[in-house]
Amino acid sequence: MSKRPAASASRVLLVHPPTGLYIREDRCQSYIGRGKVADDIRPPMEIAYAAALLERAGIRCLIRDYPVEGGTLATFKRDLEIFRPDMLVLSCVSPSIDKDLATCRIAKSVVPDVITVARGTHFLLFDEPALNTYPDLDFAVRGESEYTLLELALGTAHSSIRGLSYRCNGTPRRSPDRPFIENLDELPFPARHLLCNDLYVRADTGEPQATIQTSRGCPYRCVFCLTKAVSGTRLRARSPGTIAAEIRECVEAHRIRNFFFRSDTFTVDRQWALAVCRELIEQRMDIQWVCSSRVDTLDDELLHSMKRAGCWGISLGVESGSPEMLSKMRKGITLDRALEAVRLCRKHGIVSFTYFVLGLPWETRTTMEETFRFSRRLDSDLVEYYFAYPYPGTDLYDYVSAHGLLQGLPPESQAAPAFDTFWLKKHEMERLRKRALARFYLRPRHLARTAARIRTGDQAVRFVQLAWRAFKKNYLPTKERP
Repeated sequence: MSKRPAASASRVLLVHPPTGLYIREDRCQSYIGRGKVADDIRPPMEIAYAAALLERAGIRCLIRDYPVEGGTLATFKRDLEIFRPDMLVLSCVSPSIDKDLATCRIAKSVVPDVITVARGTHFLLFDEPALNTYPDLDFAVRGESEYTLLELALGTAHSSIRGLSYRCNGTPRRSPDRPFIENLDELPFPARHLLCNDLYVRADTGEPQATIQTSRGCPYRCVFCLTKAVSGTRLRARSPGTIAAEIRECVEAHRIRNFFFRSDTFTVDRQWALAVCRELIEQRMDIQWVCSSRVDTLDDELLHSMKRAGCWGISLGVESGSPEMLSKMRKGITLDRALEAVRLCRKHGIVSFTYFVLGLPWETRTTMEETFRFSRRLDSDLVEYYFAYPYPGTDLYDYVSAHGLLQGLPPESQAAPAFDTFWLKKHEMERLRKRALARFYLRPRHLARTAARIRTGDQAVRFVQLAWRAFKKNYLPTKERP
């Protein structure tokens, strides 16, 4: 089949395919549905950044987030028929990779000459198998994809495009890896005018919430985390002024005042985090935001500044209540630091979200119970117990593969156990988690504190809806699958 050369790509369709509702970020690919306490739907930032670069080059773009927008394969076909793209960009995740890539055949059945491109961390390892298995997939992008997609659309010779995997005379080839983007300020702001911004909301209020990519990279090396493969171990931070300018655009152009500051650890560079807060305070932004942090990077002065700048919540990766498990997962924190971090958050009126990872290969019933007991002692405002998922590219994937624990990649990433541990079966871990959630959230002290945070009738309704959805996902029989 002859293909139109990439140089003629004047229209590009960038999509989250209609193949399951996941957080389709390179670092986070968790399934949104069965088991999770609260839905966490985020806008498609990877393809929004790419679309902004493409538009700056004069290329017309269309973004579709089908799982969030309620789109189906029929919707996908209709968009292809109407938009007639020269290039299709699929943002893929490992848990749904086969379904994601199967859409390439559908695309070519509607637009035979369309160039199909898949991006996502899955292709750091499995680019060649994807190209061999799916003949309708033309290219796979490895690593940070913005400039790779731009060069491909502009017709640069394939062998000269770093981070690109392709076929040469039917044989998969890969160009050299693309270096990380050193100066994140050089990227244009994401193409939010192409997004349905009202669909991405703050869970407790239902107000629109935008994601602001504040930095990339993390110096820590947790065995289960994709960050090392996705963003590297060196922090690359945007300038405070650029971050503030993007926030102002969201406020003025899209009427968004709630934000998720997306960085692998917002507070890892204390002086930079303080500088961001000073910028927001000086510009009198009148916004609210949440971020992710480590428990050993918080202190009184920093949290005071964050609160003044509009921070209302912080996600803390505690991961386990077992010192043995913390050591094996290479987390590098202590339980005392976790207790102090939650105490400081409460002192400054910042909601604490604590996250724990269950089901690593060394997990026993004893270590799980240690985690559950510690989470109740920690007494954060919200807790989520995730199951470890062996994403390709992580040390965990290598370990469970080498020890025969992994029997394929199940679709319900992080919402259900992906493998038996050396000591526990998957069904045992699910049962223990369900009991632990009930014991945490039904404590009278926790219920009273939650009720005290409710300020309006609409917010009360929202909390009841969230609680009911969490109850249905965790305790009622369901046939729901991705």
